[in-house]
Amino acid sequence: MSESARRPNVVVFVLDSVRYDHTSLAGDGTTPNLRRIADRADGASYGAAIAHTRYTLPSSASILTGRHPGDHGVGFGSNSLEPTVPTVAESFREAGYQTALVSNNYFVSPETGLDRGFETATVLPDSPVDLLKTVGVGPVARWLANIRRHSAGFEPDKYRHSGAYLTAKLVEQRLDALESTDEPFFLYVHFNQPHRPYYPPLSWFETYGDRFDMSRSEAGDFVMDVHENLVEKVAEGCPFTDDEWAALRALYDAGVEYTDTFVGSLFDRVRERFDDSVVAVTADHGEHLGERGALGHKYVLDDAVLRVPLVLSGLAVPSTATPVQHTDLMRTLLAEAGAESGFVDGIDLREETREFAVSQDAARSLEPIHEVNPDFDASQFFPGADDTLPRRTAMRTATHRYVRGADGTGALFRLPDETTDVAADAPRTAAVCEEELTAWLADREPVRDPDAAGDDGAISDATKSRLMNMGYLDDEL
Repeated sequence: MSESARRPNVVVFVLDSVRYDHTSLAGDGTTPNLRRIADRADGASYGAAIAHTRYTLPSSASILTGRHPGDHGVGFGSNSLEPTVPTVAESFREAGYQTALVSNNYFVSPETGLDRGFETATVLPDSPVDLLKTVGVGPVARWLANIRRHSAGFEPDKYRHSGAYLTAKLVEQRLDALESTDEPFFLYVHFNQPHRPYYPPLSWFETYGDRFDMSRSEAGDFVMDVHENLVEKVAEGCPFTDDEWAALRALYDAGVEYTDTFVGSLFDRVRERFDDSVVAVTADHGEHLGERGALGHKYVLDDAVLRVPLVLSGLAVPSTATPVQHTDLMRTLLAEAGAESGFVDGIDLREETREFAVSQDAARSLEPIHEVNPDFDASQFFPGADDTLPRRTAMRTATHRYVRGADGTGALFRLPDETTDVAADAPRTAAVCEEELTAWLADREPVRDPDAAGDDGAISDATKSRLMNMGYLDDEL
C-alpha cells in the first residue's frame, strides 16, 4: 500500500516476560483484553509467535531493528546497538511519522541505543524526585493514594513495587501530545510487568490468594526469595513444595492479568481518539516456571520462554497457526505505513507465511550454578552442556524444534515434548532441519563477531545495578 493511500498511526505494546500459554489466547483466562482485541472484527492473533531470543535486551533490539540477534549483535558481544544498524523508528521517521518511545525497562532506553529514531524517549525512573519530574505530581499523588490497588502498599523495598500504573500515565501523556500533531505517529511502549519478582499489587494478592495456602506476607517473601536467589534455587533443583509452586505461578499470573488491564484501557483510548490506527500487542519473551528445571528466562530455548502472545487490530491480515516472528510484525507495519522495510529480515504478514522461526542465544557460563552445586546436570538445558551453554540456534516449525549448538551438538524435539530428543527416531526430520538451519546460518550478515569479548557499551554502573536487581546476570550486562 502506498504512503498516499494510507498512513495509519502505529502503536506497539510490548509486555515483559509473558508466555503464550498463560494468556487467554491459550484459554488461561488471565488476559481478557488481549482476547477481546484478537476477537474484534479487525483483529488477528497468532498461536505460534516465536521470540528471537530469551531476554529483553537482544529481543527488543530484534523488534526495533528487524534483525536477528546474531546479526544486530546486541546480546552477542555488545550491550548497545551498533550505529550502522538501521532501526524501525528511523524508517518511520523518514516516512514522515512522529516517533515516541515509553519504557519501564532500562534495556529499552537511550543507554542501549534502542531509542535511535525516536524523537522522544521517556523511561520511567525509580527515584522519587525523578518520578515527580518525569510523570508529574498529579499522577504520582494518585498512585500513592491507591498504592494498595496499584502497588505494594507503603513498602520500603522498591523492587516490590509495580510501575505499570505510572507507565500507563506516561503513555496517556504521550498520546495527548501526539493528538495535537497533524502527522501520523509510531508509538512504542515497553511494560516491564510481569517480570520477576512476581510481586503484584496487594489487591491482586487477594484476587489470586485462593490458589495457594500461604498468607500474603509468606507468599510475598517467598517470591522475593526466589527472585533474589534464583540461580541458587535452580542449582538446588527448585526444591519447592506444591504450595510454593502454586504461589509462584499464581502471583506470576496475577502480574499478567494486572498488566492486561492497562493494555485494555490504553487500547480503548487509542481507538476512541485516533480513527485510523494499527495496534499490536506482544511480549519480548516468555518465562520458565519450573520446566526443564529452569526459572526466569536464563537458560533454555524452548516454548516456555520463546512462544509469546501476538495480537493485531486495524490491519487486514489473517490469523495463522504457522510460526511468525517479531521481524515479520515490524516489516508488515512499516509496509502498511508506506515506510522503507527492505532492511527488515522478516516477511509481510499480509501476503506471506513462513515455514519455521529462528531463535538464538549467545554462549552463557554456568559457573554460578556449579559454584552452588558442582554436581548439577546441565544437560537438562542443552545436551552435553557442562560449565558453559554453547551459542545456540533454535529452529521452530509447527510440529518440531531443532536446536543446534556452535559446538556441533544438536537435538530434535517433537512438540509439545521438549525433553525427549527424537533425532534418532526421526532421522529424516532431523536431516531436513539440519539442512534448513545450515542454509539459514550461511545467509547471515552479523555486524560483529558473535564470539567477541563483551562490551560494557553505554550501560552506566547505576543502570547495571538496577538491571542486576531485576535478576539479570553479569554476563548479560
